[in-house]
Amino acid sequence: MLVPVSPAPPERQNVGGELKYVPIHLVSANPHQPRSSFAEESLEEMTRSVKEQGILQPLVVTAQDGGRYELVVGERRLRAAKRAGLNAVPVIVREASEQQKLELALIENIMREDLNPIELALAYQKYLDEFELTHEDASHRLGKSRSGISNTMRLLQLPEEIKQAVREGRLSDAHAKIIVGLPTVEQQLDMYRRVVERGLSINRMRVEIQKMGGTKEARLKIYPQDEELQKKLRQYLGTRVSIQRSGYKGKIIIDFFNYDEMVEIANKVLGESK
Repeated sequence: MLVPVSPAPPERQNVGGELKYVPIHLVSANPHQPRSSFAEESLEEMTRSVKEQGILQPLVVTAQDGGRYELVVGERRLRAAKRAGLNAVPVIVREASEQQKLELALIENIMREDLNPIELALAYQKYLDEFELTHEDASHRLGKSRSGISNTMRLLQLPEEIKQAVREGRLSDAHAKIIVGLPTVEQQLDMYRRVVERGLSINRMRVEIQKMGGTKEARLKIYPQDEELQKKLRQYLGTRVSIQRSGYKGKIIIDFFNYDEMVEIANKVLGESK
């Protein structure tokens, strides 16, 4: 059974490996796949697409002994192809070290559109941990903003009850990213329950938070003239920075998430090279 595949532009067909069709039973799953489960609805949707149109984007594999192949990128497509009953799949054969296989699998997972915010935060965390990267390093490799990565990963600091609500879509990540700024777990849980029970909008939730005394970031007043300086510091340091003051006194809070980031930020502040 032939499997239709959309032709890639010439400049992409020969870059990074050979395009061919191989029997599906010769393709083994990637042992480095960071995601152990896939949403049934999403997988079923892809299976229907494969039945109707075939696999439009080739899998990426490495050659193994005995004429077999090991999947590097395309776990969901491979699962859908098996469900659809395909006998052969289009693949691009590449050479890759174990480290490269892991990185490709992790990056593929991060780029998925169906990840919930907690899954995405965990994917970022695994990527940073596996390769000992700072948030800024990951930003350059992934083409994602440094602040976006940091703010998403902050969700992992939430209590499990709130993280589960985000996973299930009962609480938006926008709500969660504000709730995580509350100073205590008790306040975080209290605000989360108010949002869920009363259906509070972001703006209404902010009003409720102000009644509670505000988030950690909002306890000291931020003056309008400080906002531009705060923005410049964030861009220069590549991390979250808060300027909080009352009159002429106050503080500048610089976030970091691991030792390497702390050193990197300190070097920038001191004007020293890495």
